Amino acid sequence: MPSAPFLVPPSLLIVVLGVSAVAKLRTPSDTRSVMKQLRLPAFLLDIGVPRLLPWGELILALALLVLTGPAYVVATTASALLFGTYVVIVARALTFGHPLTCGCFGNLGLGWITRQTLVRNLVLLALALVAWVDSWRGHGVLARLADLDETGWYWLAGVAGAVVLTGLVVREGRPPVRTATTDTDEEYVALPIPYGVLDGPEGPRSVWSLADAAARMLVFWDPREPEADAIAARLPVWQAALDPVQVHLVSGSSWATVRDLRPELADHLLGDPDSGTRVQMRVYRPPGSVLLGTDRMLAGGPAQGLDEIEELVQAAASQLRGVDATEPDTVDQTQ
Repeated sequence: MPSAPFLVPPSLLIVVLGVSAVAKLRTPSDTRSVMKQLRLPAFLLDIGVPRLLPWGELILALALLVLTGPAYVVATTASALLFGTYVVIVARALTFGHPLTCGCFGNLGLGWITRQTLVRNLVLLALALVAWVDSWRGHGVLARLADLDETGWYWLAGVAGAVVLTGLVVREGRPPVRTATTDTDEEYVALPIPYGVLDGPEGPRSVWSLADAAARMLVFWDPREPEADAIAARLPVWQAALDPVQVHLVSGSSWATVRDLRPELADHLLGDPDSGTRVQMRVYRPPGSVLLGTDRMLAGGPAQGLDEIEELVQAAASQLRGVDATEPDTVDQTQ
């Protein structure tokens, strides 16, 4: 039993680092995009930190689990420095004056950076510091687990259950896929359009300036994927249904590159090099879509996948035409 309380901080850090690493490994491009949005030094990208970071987190989690003695002190010191760095990055991001998303846990962590994010990272830093102080005793996690009695295991299981339950209660869910004015049982909470830059025929422009000029629907896609032809075929239908909202297909490359691939769509194309704006909009992977209002607020989405995009278009078109979003044939689905 005496060892059980001291197992909690490093055990939680091991879980957090493991989940974070696996999530980042699944979408390495998102980690790179988030680092660029956070304005971290360019040399970090040049030396491949987005690719190396999840492996470093995995190695650190393993070190916290198995090491003992002086080596365990080194591991806890590294974890304290890592989580301290995360605190500084998040605190700095809160001073930027525009909303940003955090990729702390890959797609699992593509939520807005808020004071709650800072508090979460401060708690993790506190756990790392407690683990560091305790590590000077020389007893590692596995060694303590081996010495736990039955009462200690029950105590540790209770703490783990409480942590999981708390995470389920306070976790941030995905926003509903609707327009801001759709009359549904669950209210759509409009959020500010996050800062981002898109490449077009006139060069890079901020998403805010695009929204100031006209309401827009951004459909993030990959023109090389099999689904690309289906999306291109739906584009004129979506544009007709949403007029005067301007519909754009946004690829993860420069405008000139995608224009050369699909010249017939040039008037509707935009580029999103490194997919930074897609990440900011919380579209986890293409295809996905958001609606931008002229008030610099998200008017709908994010929608993920072609079916949800169709749903978003139908809901928005219904609002534009003043009809019930559930009325059949609001958007022509025959093409």
